[in-house]
Amino acid sequence: MISALPIPADDAEVWGDFDTRADAFEQHGKAPLAALSELIERLTTRFPCISELREDQLENAVWADGPLVDGLMHDVAVLTIVPSRVAAALPVIREVAKVLNLAVYDPQAEQVWRP
Repeated sequence: MISALPIPADDAEVWGDFDTRADAFEQHGKAPLAALSELIERLTTRFPCISELREDQLENAVWADGPLVDGLMHDVAVLTIVPSRVAAALPVIREVAKVLNLAVYDPQAEQVWRP
């Protein structure tokens, strides 16, 4: 999960903040922020979207679903990673997000990384 700043300083509060932002998108449908679109563009140059892969390439996919742009909301995004690829993908996601001044959430590990 990715979020534009600002986010709560308390990690325990970021999950509810993310949900509030996602709900607001569902109600108002604002276009994704440019930084989130740029994030997807940069990540898919490194890890192609699963929707762009041939069937014989799917076993090496990083993304569990796609197209990735479908996970973009206004100021948050949901990117689902294949569990066996998290260790390889998460550092790259964090690096790109930091450059774009975006926060990264890992709900499985309950961790938050701020730029």
